[in-house]
Parts: sequence; C-alpha cells; structure tokens
Amino acid sequence: MKSQTENFLKQITGQNSIAINFICSGNIIRSPYAEILFEHMIGKTNTSLAQRVRVESGGVRYRNSKISEESATMLLKEGITRQRIDQFTPRYFPDYPKMFDSVDLILVMERSHLRSIPSKYKKKAFLLLEFIYGRNEDVPDPYFDPPFERSFIMIKKALQTFTEMLVDIF
Repeated sequence: MKSQTENFLKQITGQNSIAINFICSGNIIRSPYAEILFEHMIGKTNTSLAQRVRVESGGVRYRNSKISEESATMLLKEGITRQRIDQFTPRYFPDYPKMFDSVDLILVMERSHLRSIPSKYKKKAFLLLEFIYGRNEDVPDPYFDPPFERSFIMIKKALQTFTEMLVDIF
C-alpha cells in the first residue's frame, strides 16, 4: 500500500465519519459513476460504514446538466435504481467553490485534474489509481478515449479495494 494511503487511513482511524469527493472533467461519466457505485458498495458491505461515509463528486473542466446515458446504463447493471441515478446533479467546481471545504479526501481520475485543484486543498487530493494501488495512472476519459467499459472496470476494481480498506478501519 502506498504511504499516502497509509497516512490517510491512519488519519481517519478513530474519526466518526469521513467525506470523499470523486473528481473528473465534467462530472457526468467517471466521477458520478464512482460516487453512486461507491455509495452502493459500502451500503451493501456494511450499513454502519454507509452511515459514516459521505460521498460526493464534481467536475473541474466542464459544466453539464445530467449524468451520461453510458454511466446510467452501467449503474443500472450494478443494481442501482433509476431513481437514485435521476437524483444525481452534476457539480462544476467554479459553480461550487466550497465543494472541497468539508471533504477529507479528494480522488481525481487524471493527473490533469490534480492541477485543477486549488492549492489550499492539494494535501487531500490524490490520483485515484495511485491512492489505491500506488500506480501513477489515469482512468481514461471514455468520452475522448473509448470504450466506456474499460474506465468503468478500472473504477469499480479500485472502489472494491477501497471499500475493503475502509471496512478494516470502521
């Protein structure tokens, strides 16, 4: 496990709750998929954990109005309800400048997203795959670099590992 991950896990040990924000470019494909799927995973794994973890997501490059149909389709296949998917509203950082104030951890999909995080939040911002696996690797944006399934699989595997880490702590 990467030292930044170990440090974070030590830091949250003993906390009553944690808040995590997943970030991608437009908050319609990767980050909402991560938010909604992670929320679902922790709820299925451990109800106590689900009550202690708050999950959000946002975009740092583009303003959008709804989740992509590809993300919605994949989430439905994961057992997420259409109602939960339809509740999702994309958040664009410039419109929500305080979105990082109340989170403990910011997990981004690409190295370029790290550069978009304001300096006062950099200490709690990490590349998703580097944080989970120690790999300095982006989750490709399937809008520009298909297929969508490849990115969804990468995110899902990372979230499964992260869920296991959190279950061990909480």
